Order: sequence, then C-alpha cells, then structure tokens
Amino acid sequence: MVVDLTIVLAVVTLLALFVYPVAGVALLFICKPIVDANWNHLVFLDLPLTQIMSGLVPLAVIFHMLLSKPDEGLGRMPLKGIWLAYTVYLSFAAWLILFNQDLRSGSNVLFRHLNGLVGFYMVQAWFHNEKRIKLLLVALILGGLFPIGVGAYQLATGTVWRLEGQTIEGIVRTVGLYHDAITIRHYSFQTILALLLFVALSPYQSLLVKAGLLFYVAVATVVMAKAYSKAGLLLLVLWGSCWSLLQKKLITFAVLIAGGLCLSLYLASDYLAQALTIYQKEIGYLSGKTEAVRTLNGRWYIWQDMYAEWSKLDGFAKTFGSGKVGLGAHNDYVQILFHGGIVGLFIYVTLLASVGRQILLNLWRRIDPLSVGALMVLLSWMVDTIGLVPSAYSGYQWFVWGIIGLSLRMRAEEQHDAARQLEPLPAPDDHRVHAVTRTHPPQALASRRFPLLSG
Repeated sequence: MVVDLTIVLAVVTLLALFVYPVAGVALLFICKPIVDANWNHLVFLDLPLTQIMSGLVPLAVIFHMLLSKPDEGLGRMPLKGIWLAYTVYLSFAAWLILFNQDLRSGSNVLFRHLNGLVGFYMVQAWFHNEKRIKLLLVALILGGLFPIGVGAYQLATGTVWRLEGQTIEGIVRTVGLYHDAITIRHYSFQTILALLLFVALSPYQSLLVKAGLLFYVAVATVVMAKAYSKAGLLLLVLWGSCWSLLQKKLITFAVLIAGGLCLSLYLASDYLAQALTIYQKEIGYLSGKTEAVRTLNGRWYIWQDMYAEWSKLDGFAKTFGSGKVGLGAHNDYVQILFHGGIVGLFIYVTLLASVGRQILLNLWRRIDPLSVGALMVLLSWMVDTIGLVPSAYSGYQWFVWGIIGLSLRMRAEEQHDAARQLEPLPAPDDHRVHAVTRTHPPQALASRRFPLLSG
C-alpha cells in the first residue's frame, strides 16, 4: 500500500515536470525523500523507484531545455561551456561502458552524470525571481518533514528498522528508513539550509514563525548528528562558521559556540564520547598509534586496489576512460578517472575550480545569504568527493548544483540589469545623439529588483 502510494506520487511529479516544470521541480524536492525510502522495493525491470525517477527526470528537463524560451535557455545559464563539456564527455565515457560491459551499466552511469547538469540547469532556469525562490525554499522545507520526522521518531522511541550495515565503531546510526547515513545526512543539510535561507530572505516573519523554523533547524541538526557521519560533523562546524562569520553574525556565532559547549558538557558521557569513538582511528593516526590506511573507514584499501587496476589499463583507457563502472570508488576523483580517464578528470577538476572561483568572486563583491549558501553546499560537495561519490547521487546533485546555479544566475541577472542601465540612449529629436546613461550602482539595482538578496 505504501509503495503504491509512493508510485502514484512519483507519477504525478513526473507528469507535472513534463507539463509545468516549475511545479514539477517543487514536487520533485518534496517527494524525492519519500521515494528514496523505498529503495529496496523493485517496481519495474528489477529497478527501484528511486533509480527510475533519476532516469526520467533528466529526460523531462532536457525536453524543456531544448524547447525553452530565451530567458530559460542554456544561453543564460552561468558556466554553460564547462558544464556542457563535462556532460558531453562523461556521456561519451558512459557509451564506452555500454559497449565494454552492458546496456544497463552504461545507462546507469550516463543518467547519474546527466543529473549534475540537470540540477544546475533546472533551478536557475525556472526559479530566478523572488517569488519562485520562496516557492523553492518552501518545497525544500516540506521535503524535509518526512526524513526529519522519521529520524526524530526513531530517536524518541529507540526504534531501529535496519541494523545491518548501520553501525560504526559499534555505535548504531540513526538513518531512518534509508539505505545508509549518507541519505539522511543529505536531507538534513538540505532542510537546514532551506530553513536558514527562508528566515534570512523573509525578514518580516513573525517572531513565533521564526522560532518554529529555528526549532525545525535544531531538530534537523540533532537528526543529522545522530547519524554519526564523520563528514557530517565536520560540515556542521564549517556551515555554522560560514553562515555566521561571513555575514558578520557575531552574536549567532557566539550562541553556536556556547550552545555547542553546553551540549558537549551535558552529553559528555554519551554523545561526545561516541563522537570521539567514531574518530578513534583518525585520532590514533595523528598520535602515531594507527596506520594511515586504517583511517577513513579503510577506504585507502579500496583506492589502492582501484589504482592498481587502473594502472594496468592501456594508454587509450587511461586517457579517455576505462569502459568500466567505478561507482564503488568511495572517491569522486577516482570514479571520474575510471569513467572518463585523465581527460575526464581534468574537465571535472576544471568544473569544480570554475564554480568555486565564481562563488568566491561573488562573495568578494557582495556577501548575501544565497551566495553564502552556495559556498556552504560547495564545501559539502568538496568534502564528500574525498570519501564518497556525490556525482552518483541524483537528489544530492539536484540540491547542491541547484543552489549553486541559482546563486550564480541571480548575480548574472544583476550584472545584466546593470549593463542595460548603462547603455547609451539616443536623443528623442532631430539627429543629435547624446550619450545618456543611467548611473544606478549594481547594488542599488539588486536592491530594487531583488530586495530579498540585497543584504
């Protein structure tokens, strides 16, 4: 019954995505956490619903991309050149896998990489105005109700649905109904950032509403923390520092520090001790008691084995792609090296560097909540590329690249408006032409057109 209702929800979402993409994307962010909870139910061609949706969403978005209006087309997408180069090349690598292995393997890799471009494109194309930004944030907030609610229920009742594979150093992780801690961490961070942005971009909310939203942030943070993710705990510190210090919210930063210290003291015999336990190999390495290969949950062994396999490939395979699936690499760079060879890895690193450079330039020019949020999700991506393969997770890509794409597009719109305001205007009479310009500074233009983002 639950699976059937989830299928109906997915079908409605996909139909909406084909007919009216704005509503479809909003529904996508709401229903994807529910769909992912049914990861172990095969519904068609021995595929779970989450993989089917991750394959159909790119088809719907590319359909609209090819038929889009100028304002929503690829021509207005920031960094379109490097994104197209990355997507086209990794699609070529997926075809190599298809011919070298089988149709299913090649298609799996193809659609996983297509979802990166899809995530970057669809949010900036269809949500680059204030009304739709609010709609997007509301959708993300609503989407968090299911995973955060299930996680909170599990913490409150001690219920454990799955124990196999959900322990780390003997500690049981709170992952809700999901396959692993990665998923619950992703949806927790997605909810936290959406709530922070909604509060920051809606300054006229009542005190009661803000208190409720911040309480939601607190619950999502606890659920995420109880997943005992090493990367997640590190990112909590990085996110808190970025959000408060970059926006000069010194009081917020002081409250976070004080709250963290009080919580640590209160939970010193429980959570703090458990948190230290999951880092015991890393602490042991720093103190000289443990070998480096035992850190990061033993991922070094996987990387060594995959590098040894890659080093035996011929020159073409090393340069352009092995024709083998590397989704189990537990490192995004190793995965891309397997999929696309040295050329593919170079393009991927160039993409990350281009995105990072543009975000930092935007922050240098003016700090606003959306640009800070873009930096935060980029930090999440960069941390996860070390021990995970984030480019293999469709929902994660939609969120991270969607927020980054939206942030860059909003700044591009400001610059576009500024350039139009500075264009010379011809005189109305006779044939005398005087250069008449408007001299509104870019920040004033941003305040006028995008008052929510002019903080």
